Amino acid sequence: MVGKSWGYFGGDGIYGDAQSGIYWVNLYDVLESRGLEVCLANARYVRNVPGRKSDVLDSQWIQQLHSYGLLRGSFIAEGKIRELRAYVRQRENLEKQKSIQVALMGKSLQLLNIKLHQIASGTELQTSMNIIRAIVSGERSAKELAKFRHPQMKTSVEDFEKGLQGNWRAEHLFSLKQALMMYDFIKEQMLSCEREIERTLGEINGDSGDESRVKTKAIRQNDYAFDVKSYLKEMVGVDLTQIRGMDEKTILTILSETGTDLSKWKTAQHFTSWLGLAPKPKITGEKIVGHFKHSVANRANQAFRMAAWALSNSKCYLGSFYRKLSSRKGSFVAVKATARKIAVIFWNMMTKKVEFETRTQAEYEIKYQDRQLKNLEKMAKRLGMTLQKSNI
Repeated sequence: MVGKSWGYFGGDGIYGDAQSGIYWVNLYDVLESRGLEVCLANARYVRNVPGRKSDVLDSQWIQQLHSYGLLRGSFIAEGKIRELRAYVRQRENLEKQKSIQVALMGKSLQLLNIKLHQIASGTELQTSMNIIRAIVSGERSAKELAKFRHPQMKTSVEDFEKGLQGNWRAEHLFSLKQALMMYDFIKEQMLSCEREIERTLGEINGDSGDESRVKTKAIRQNDYAFDVKSYLKEMVGVDLTQIRGMDEKTILTILSETGTDLSKWKTAQHFTSWLGLAPKPKITGEKIVGHFKHSVANRANQAFRMAAWALSNSKCYLGSFYRKLSSRKGSFVAVKATARKIAVIFWNMMTKKVEFETRTQAEYEIKYQDRQLKNLEKMAKRLGMTLQKSNI
C-alpha cells in the first residue's frame, strides 16, 4: 500500500514518501532534523501516474517517480507552526467535548423539571452556571435559586421561581453533578492549552516575556482568556481582524494550519485551490458541463466557511454578496463562494502586507447594478435590440 514503505535515499539527498494516515509524521521529523529535504507526496498523485506498480516494489516506484519530477510535495508547515497547530487543535477538541457536557447538563435539568432553557437564554451563561452549582451543592429552594437571577433578565421573578421547581430525583442529580465535574475539568484543560498557545506565540514573535497578556475586554463564550489579537498583529504585521467575519479565534486557527509564509502559494488562486474553495469545472468542447466534487479535510477551509456563514446578516459588501448568491443558488454555494472571497483577501493581506480595503454595502450595490445593466445590454445586442431608459 502506498505510504507504508520506507523508500530510498536519492543521490541528491532528497527523500520521497507517500502520505498515509499519520504514520509519516515521525519519519518526516527525523529526516527533517537530519537536514534532508523531504518530499511528502499525496497518494493520489502516485496512484494517478500510469505505469507498473506493485506493493512489493512500492518504495522503488515512488523513488523513480520523484526522480522524474512527477510527484509534487504536499504543504508542510514549519516546526513552530506545527507545534502551535497541535495546541490549537487540542483546544478545539476540548471545546467540542465541553459542548457535549453542556448538553448533558441541559438534559439532566430537563429531567429534573428545571426549565432553565426557558427562563434563561443559555445553559452556559453565568446565571445558569451559578444555579447549577447551587443545585449540585444541595440547594433545593426555588426562592433561593431565583436570587441568582440577573436584574436585566426579561423573565419576571415569579416566572423565574416557577421554572426552578424541580422533582429532585437522585439519579438525575447524580448525572448533573457528573456533567458539571467533567465541564470544570475540561475548562481547566482548555486553560492549560491556552497557556501553551500563548507561550508558543511568544516564541514565534521572539517575545521572551513570561507575563500573560490579559484580555481587557469581556471574555465571551469559548473565547481565549488572553489577548490573542496583539500576538497576531506582531506575528503577521497587519490587522487581519479588519476582515468582516474574521475574529481572532478564526484567524489563529487558520494561521496554525497555513503558517505566516503564504508565498508558498504563488497566487491567491493556488491558495484557494489548496483550501478546496476554488471551483473545479468539467469542460468539454469549451463548455462547462458540470463541476468536480472534491471534499477536502482542511481545518482552514472550515474556518473560512464559518467566517462566511457569519456574514449572512452583515451590512457589508461581503454580506450583500452572500445574500444575493444565496437567494439564487442556495446557502451551500453562497458559503463556499463567500469563503473563497475572504480567503483571497486574506492571502493578499498576508503576502502584500496591506490593510483591508473597506467597501460599504451601498458601493457594492452600485457596482452590482452596473454589472447587471452591462449584461442586459449585451443580451439585447445579441437579440438585435437596444435598451431605453424609462422615466418611471
